[in-house]
Amino acid sequence: MTSPDWLYAAALLSFLVLMAHIFGGGRTIARPLLNSDLAEVPKYASYYCWHMVTIIILYMTLSFTLSASNLVSTDLAWGSSILAILFAAWSFFLSLWKKQGLFKLPQWIMFLPIGVTGILGAL
Repeated sequence: MTSPDWLYAAALLSFLVLMAHIFGGGRTIARPLLNSDLAEVPKYASYYCWHMVTIIILYMTLSFTLSASNLVSTDLAWGSSILAILFAAWSFFLSLWKKQGLFKLPQWIMFLPIGVTGILGAL
């Protein structure tokens, strides 16, 4: 595969994670959060963070697509790849640290391929 192919793959993976986040996670995480008995400040701060993640994943999708199309430099792809690797690492270590099991918090499984394909494309 050529660099643009890897970047388009990273864009596609990011888009799939975005859809899973919005439609799957929204139903199983965001909605229960809003319906919870948490105090308003932590509830709405968490909901705000939920939407920040949505925006970041959308940004990653766009940055990989624009980099693959040679509309911007691969600097954006590098940044998104690093974010994806950091998200994967944090999810992985959080799962171990809090003894949740690696598949109870599977975000690392979704972000690791994005980071790897993005790096391969940005090289």
